[in-house]
Amino acid sequence: MTISTTKLVDDNFKIIVNANGIGNEEEQLLVDVVNSNNASSQPKVSIANIAYEIEGTGIVTVFFKNNTDKKVDLSGRGNYGLKPTEEKIKDAIGDVLLSSDSNVTKYNVVIETH
Repeated sequence: MTISTTKLVDDNFKIIVNANGIGNEEEQLLVDVVNSNNASSQPKVSIANIAYEIEGTGIVTVFFKNNTDKKVDLSGRGNYGLKPTEEKIKDAIGDVLLSSDSNVTKYNVVIETH
């Protein structure tokens, strides 16, 4: 099954997307950076904030299509990106993707990119 995404904001500074889905999904499009408003031919973005609720014992991974080393693994409920101890995920070019493992029963993610 593919994830369901709703673009909440797409302006010159940020893109905010709400997404939900179930487990066992691979490389689903979370933030369509390439086709966003005012995108350049190589749009460079960073993840500013992720609010998430992951049900089940699994992990949801958020990563960049063109740089899978820049990623964040999410489980349970919480927020990523606002705490000083969390590594900033920035300066990647391209879309943001999401994968969920088979132990996730369902999830809801709101992501803000700059």
